[in-house]
Amino acid sequence: MIVSGKTFFPISRIKMIVAVPVVLLVLLFEATSHGAVQNNTLGLKATPLPKYRPGTTYVYSDGSWETVIKVSAEGITWRNHRDFISTGSQDFVKKSFKWQTKNRYGYREFKPTVFLMRPPTFSLWPLEVGNIFRFDEYGRWFDELGLEHRYDSFWNCEVKGTERISVGAGDFDTWKITCRRYPDKFKSASKTREYRTWYFAPAVNHWVKRERDYNGFRENRMKELVAVLPDLQTFTSDENDILAIQKQFQNALETNQIGETNVWDNFNQQLVIGVTPVQSFKHPDGGICRQYLQVLAKEGLPYEFPGIACRNGRGRWTVPRR
Repeated sequence: MIVSGKTFFPISRIKMIVAVPVVLLVLLFEATSHGAVQNNTLGLKATPLPKYRPGTTYVYSDGSWETVIKVSAEGITWRNHRDFISTGSQDFVKKSFKWQTKNRYGYREFKPTVFLMRPPTFSLWPLEVGNIFRFDEYGRWFDELGLEHRYDSFWNCEVKGTERISVGAGDFDTWKITCRRYPDKFKSASKTREYRTWYFAPAVNHWVKRERDYNGFRENRMKELVAVLPDLQTFTSDENDILAIQKQFQNALETNQIGETNVWDNFNQQLVIGVTPVQSFKHPDGGICRQYLQVLAKEGLPYEFPGIACRNGRGRWTVPRR
């Protein structure tokens, strides 16, 4: 379950698929999708677009993390572990439409793909098995010299079904979403550039696993959700409360038994917090780690923050990240 270094979970290589012309592939994809048995085996209800809370941080199995720094009418703005900034929609199958690194920046536009004799599709959401979304991506970006670069891609996405999966942060009922990306929609002989799969968990309003198969162009990648961290200042402005909540987290992981919930509350703030250890295991370096579930209820509304924390050399429990 845990491997050396900062990656907690093994990365599986995905079997490569032989490329065929784009037009033929699209037709085969649709025929296969509609001909195959598609069902919602977990009985999940149609799921709307995820809602994100400013300050929430998502930590992944490769040690990377990203934080929601702003939610506005424009979109969701994120800052990652490299201090890169990006803004995009709630629909994560579409990349960010504005992004910036230390020496590059760029923009993207997305438009529904237009086919003859076939109506356009506009979204996979609300998620239901069989939903299809085809769209074109138009990007331009500027390098460190200020030179502009342009590209376009064609994406074909589908909600394939539901699946119960286990990741670092816990066990989740998920929607399985698959996409295929082609480098140029006008080249009928283009080889599929990427196969991308997300497992979206309604319980945490975020994907908990993402697989990227680059079809031989580069090394495949996969990462899983290890923890969701709250910004306590968005729940209470009282510094004493924040210190008490942090102390509760440490005490719960240090002393509570598996399945035993440590509860803290401030009824004046209408804030109740429970921390429950879910399981314990050893890190390869000999240290102890615990999977936990932290639930913050503010004014009666619960928010779940699952994760993994490990005891460091000073005896404190911390979530492993870069």
